[in-house]
Amino acid sequence: MTLQLCGPALGSEVMTVIDNPDLARLVREARDEDAAVSDLEGCVQRIRRAREAKTALAGLPAEQLRALLEMRRLDLGGDSA
Repeated sequence: MTLQLCGPALGSEVMTVIDNPDLARLVREARDEDAAVSDLEGCVQRIRRAREAKTALAGLPAEQLRALLEMRRLDLGGDSA
């Protein structure tokens, strides 16, 4: 990216983008923020659901948990013991 420092504006430095490809990339990245935040919120919701599921599984009686694990093993193609 080609940047050029200009004179002070309100006591701080201002950077100006010179070439159009850089400017276009910056605009795309700025627009992408909302999508990134939405993706992050979705990930946080998945983490919360996973933690809630783990908490629920941890509260199962041992016999029910064993049956659940056996069903999962069979679903994954394992042999019955």
